[in-house]
Amino acid sequence: MDLKKITLTYLVGYLVGGGICLLLIPDFFLKILQSNQDYGDIMPRFAGIFMLALGSLVGMILYYKDYKYYRFSVIIRTVIVLVLMGFYYFTTDPFFLVVNGIVLIGLLPSYYALLNSKKAP
Repeated sequence: MDLKKITLTYLVGYLVGGGICLLLIPDFFLKILQSNQDYGDIMPRFAGIFMLALGSLVGMILYYKDYKYYRFSVIIRTVIVLVLMGFYYFTTDPFFLVVNGIVLIGLLPSYYALLNSKKAP
């Protein structure tokens, strides 16, 4: 199986899965992710619907095997990692470290896949 497909499948999994959890059980899900802050009831659900929508969009990229935006997905996830580190710095909420770890598990192999695809003719 192609590494790009694997990393995008992982991305779809945590976006859709996390989005559904934030929509349906935000308090419980935030506790699982080690949050020590109160984000209210609406903001996690708001984030959840966007995660679900983005996961569905990436799912369509996988379905149609159209990887022309793969590089952009790596750039965006890199920015997300940096922003999450900033959020952790300002809040000291371990939630942001846990989410960063989840993102990095898929992002690191994505760098490899991106660099490896440039070498191919």
